[in-house]
Order: sequence, then structure tokens, then C-alpha cells
Amino acid sequence: MPAKIFSIEAREDGGARLALNYKHAGRSGIQRISCDLSQAGLLQLVLFAEALSLHQRFGRPGAPDLSTDGLIISFDAARGDLNVQRQAGYSKQTARLAVEVFLSGMAEMTDLCITRAETSKHGPALKRLLADTAAPEGLAQDLGQDEADLAMHQLREIAFLLLVQDTSARKSGLARKLRGKKSQDQARSAVNALVLELAAELVAVSACVPSGDPGTPLERRAGC
Repeated sequence: MPAKIFSIEAREDGGARLALNYKHAGRSGIQRISCDLSQAGLLQLVLFAEALSLHQRFGRPGAPDLSTDGLIISFDAARGDLNVQRQAGYSKQTARLAVEVFLSGMAEMTDLCITRAETSKHGPALKRLLADTAAPEGLAQDLGQDEADLAMHQLREIAFLLLVQDTSARKSGLARKLRGKKSQDQARSAVNALVLELAAELVAVSACVPSGDPGTPLERRAGC
């Protein structure tokens, strides 16, 4: 069931409309998968695409599966492509999609989500903190300096989207730290910790990820 056409268009409500045309084995004509994504669902799809892009670029295993708004996308390591499944009630459609086609189609949505994040309440402050984050020890040695610079750019983009999402939540501990003059160092530490954590999932870095304080919702997944 090779995918023929993949498209995704932004909607005025902040979500997006995804469409995938494909040829189903054993059936005549072109089949179609379509799905309306909420704003939160679009963000999750963009984060999935960014993570997949990083892992593909540096030859690491594919990104974790995505499940949002009735849409399930998983990377098939054996075939090197994506399995796309749309579940609507008792109806289920499945198609395959080339990674490069998916990533090409998602580029505009990534730019859109980043632009929206930049205009959020805490977007400018988070962007400044992220600009000061240093690459973790061992990244350039593992990837080479040029590739490490590209990886850090993309890691900062992923971290930016995650942090803006976090600080937009009510009673966000990180948002509270960003507002306080005396807690700027704590906010900087939390931002840096997330970037290091994301990098640790991409390459085996020698430095441990600093522990976040209980007031931040950043979950550590690397067991340093």
C-alpha cells in the first residue's frame, strides 16, 4: 500500500487537516485517509516529525510511535518507512508512507508551530535562554562539529516547543520561575536540563543530565 500523496494544511482554529492518498492492494482506485488534528494534535505531530528527522539524520532508531486524534503513526525499522493508521469508530484504514515524503510535507507545519510559539507569553524569554544552552559534552566528538551544530539547532527547536507548551499550562512551575527575578537561574537550569536530556536520547553523552526541581514538569528519562 505505497502512499501516493501526503498533504497537511493549517486550519484557522490552530489545528490542521491531514490527507493521505494511497493504493490499497487488492482494491481498484485510490483510497484516502483524512484526519482533522486539534492544535495540540498538530503540535504532537510536529514533535514526532522533528524527532524522526533527528534520528534519521544521525542513523539512530526511529522516533517513538505517535497516537493523537485517532491517528497512529509508527516507524517500521525493517522497511524504513512509516505505517499510518486512521481509526474512526469501528473503521480502520492503514497505509504506508515514505519518511522523506512525510518530513517534506511537515516542514511548513513545523515553521508554523515555531512562529506561534515565538508569539506566546513566555516565548521570547524561553528563546533567549535556549540560545545560551551549550552543547553537551561528547556531542561534537560523536557527530562531528558541523553535524553537532545542526543537531543542537533542532534540539533547541524541539525543546522550545515543549517548553512553550509547558509554560502555557495553568500553575506551571517553570512559568512561575520565568516571572520571578530571583528565580531566573532556576529557570535557566530547567531549560538547560531539558536540552541535555533530549541530546542524551540522541547520542551517548558522558555528562549526566542535571536534576530538575519538583516545581518543573520536565521529566527526566535518562537514568544518570
